Amino acid sequence: MKCVIFGAGPIADYSFVKGELPEGGYLLIAADGGLRHTAALGLTPDIIIGDMDSVREEDVPPGAILYPSRKNDTDMMLAVKKGLAVGAEEFFLFGGMGGRFDHTYANIQTLAYLAEHDARGWLLDESHRICILERGELALSTEYHYLSVFAYGGVCTGVRITGAEYDLEDGVLEPSFPLGVSNQHAPGQQMRVSVENGSLLIIQTKLL
Repeated sequence: MKCVIFGAGPIADYSFVKGELPEGGYLLIAADGGLRHTAALGLTPDIIIGDMDSVREEDVPPGAILYPSRKNDTDMMLAVKKGLAVGAEEFFLFGGMGGRFDHTYANIQTLAYLAEHDARGWLLDESHRICILERGELALSTEYHYLSVFAYGGVCTGVRITGAEYDLEDGVLEPSFPLGVSNQHAPGQQMRVSVENGSLLIIQTKLL
């Protein structure tokens, strides 16, 4: 099952979101102020969850799953845990970047949480596509200009990049050194990234 979650962060271009929504059915969750984004898109969430501190009280519909503002989980994490609980395996997170950097970093940690629970998460905005890869391979979209890869939370070994301007074979990436910044597709090629051990943070960007 696929799960789409909207957080309260800014979304400048709803047409971008429409193009990134997965085909077929998916579980739709509005996390707190993400309710504004689903309304703007004309979408009806299956689940509304959070402390709702970014939404006017009169705009919170009946049936919303409410939490106190003093809690350990972010609203996005609450939504992710709910999606996992009902069997979702791939998550698309919108409204999770572009505002406060600490919130963006928290959502990157949420990607790591998904990877630890054998699920794939994508953190998306108009210019970026971010995921965390553990023990596997990804074919990357050719719509993005640059690829950067980072060791997340520890050393990554057996890192392989093909179809790129700078290919890599059996690479070792450390969290204290940004070796994998600003790679590009080789002409006519599609980049693929794989890692044997560790958590690899993969960031694609359309920005030049």
